[in-house]
Amino acid sequence: MSAEAVEAVPSGPVQSIGRALGLLEHLADAGRPLGLSELAGLCRIPVSTTHRMLGGLCQAGYLYKGSDRRYRLGPRLVALGGAAMSPIAPDVSTWLAGLVEVTGETANAATLCGDTVLFVAQVQSSQAMRSSTEVHRTTMAHCSAVGKALLSLLADDEVAALASRTGLARSTSHTVGSVSELVAAVRVVRRQGFALDDEEEEYGARCVAVPVPSAPFPLAVSVAGPSARVTRERVPTLAAELHRVVDARP
Repeated sequence: MSAEAVEAVPSGPVQSIGRALGLLEHLADAGRPLGLSELAGLCRIPVSTTHRMLGGLCQAGYLYKGSDRRYRLGPRLVALGGAAMSPIAPDVSTWLAGLVEVTGETANAATLCGDTVLFVAQVQSSQAMRSSTEVHRTTMAHCSAVGKALLSLLADDEVAALASRTGLARSTSHTVGSVSELVAAVRVVRRQGFALDDEEEEYGARCVAVPVPSAPFPLAVSVAGPSARVTRERVPTLAAELHRVVDARP
């Protein structure tokens, strides 16, 4: 959640919830402990208000304050994350391990979190050269295979609205550059049943993903690797393998 989004939240209890979530999001995005003043600046709220909210989040276990007086994400969030994933966690673990065994490439699972893609699970390839991303990392939907697979679960107008809100920053020269181009690409995903990141997020990397319509929340599963190994000729086979594991779920 951006600072602008936090500021846009209405006043009262809803605003307090938005600000508290903003604190958690900024800590997660930073990937390191943050101090009071730094968090207040990132969230654009007064230091006194930030201090009070941090105290409440620490007391509830969502944050903890180290001896360096910096704040870190707390263990309560681990329990919440586990509960959120529990309806499908055994399936995801089995899918990803099986995909790595069959394809030899890194397998990921991701969900749509607000307007961005959040990676929730990964099993890495054993290859020396492999695709790898941090679990809990976020990325943009328009330039990733998992993102476009997730967008295929939305209506065209919802895809266009999301792209208008986030913008379409170009990661490479292959990244889609307009809303109409993205909507057309998502229609292709729906028609062919899989999404492709053909060096759109990173040069030298290619990724194939499929949505999981039976999941209790928006979910996509992918395999990714160096474009020298994940060739265009290999894409249909990888897509079929992804569907094989995903479609086996009741």
